[in-house]
Amino acid sequence: MKEKWQKILNILSFVLLVVCFVRIGWLNNEISNLRNTMNNNRSMLQSSIDAISSNVRYELEQASNLLSDSSWNTGGLNVEDKTATFDCYVVPKVYSPEKTEATLVCNGEEYPMTLENSRYIAEITLPLFEESVVSGVQFSEDGTIRTQQLNWHINPRYDMVPTAYVNYSGSTRQNYEGTDIIRTYSGSAEIDFEHKGFAKINKDAQIVFLINGKEVWCHKPVLEEQYTDDYISHYTAEIEQSFKIKRGDTIEMYIEFSDSNGWRYRSIMEDATIGEKGNPVPNREYYHAEADIYDADGNKVFDGMKF
Repeated sequence: MKEKWQKILNILSFVLLVVCFVRIGWLNNEISNLRNTMNNNRSMLQSSIDAISSNVRYELEQASNLLSDSSWNTGGLNVEDKTATFDCYVVPKVYSPEKTEATLVCNGEEYPMTLENSRYIAEITLPLFEESVVSGVQFSEDGTIRTQQLNWHINPRYDMVPTAYVNYSGSTRQNYEGTDIIRTYSGSAEIDFEHKGFAKINKDAQIVFLINGKEVWCHKPVLEEQYTDDYISHYTAEIEQSFKIKRGDTIEMYIEFSDSNGWRYRSIMEDATIGEKGNPVPNREYYHAEADIYDADGNKVFDGMKF
């Protein structure tokens, strides 16, 4: 009888142990869920606090802002001087038309503004290939000067200067004849010309191939217009040519064309050194950067590889 009760006691102990383990597992899940809920609530609370802080900061800035409106627009383009004009305006909340004078501050230089139709306006001239900063506007009246920060970053290169991107699309194969290598290009140069409404591309393109820095081939392809709109045009230029090269040679191929402003665009399609096994080893990380831009005198005014 004693052994029977001992077995019953063991069974009950085992059942109780299982129940305890189940309860412990359930409690662990509950704790984990509570912890996740607390973290979610904390995150939501922090997001709400951040949103409220941002709204309060915005309202305070708006309340202290001297302006009800301000902006700038692109104007004209001077290719020879390599400058661009921009039309800027500000609308102060409080001013006296007969007394209040406004001055725009750009790159540390002051530009007087004139009042027209409740807006103070000014035309400023900026360099094409440099970023300029309009730091603020000053209002003076009866010897009192009030300043409103603007912090406009204006880069005419993005807004007014045409840019060109070129990609070689096609096949490049090599045949071996003793120590010589016959390298054949069969494809086309694909040109994306972002004229931005300020220029048109001239169809005077030429493709140049150099070996060890010496020009060995100059081809004037026909530029085929694939599509164009108010901002960008797409052209293709066919390439079908073979060259005899050797191991150790440096090869380079670029395309060059001009636009209606008189600027010339040059884009590298290949720049490599032929290895000992005959394989081309690129001399640059990528080719599809913006094209370099040269003025009518042949001076480089923009280096596409730096951007």
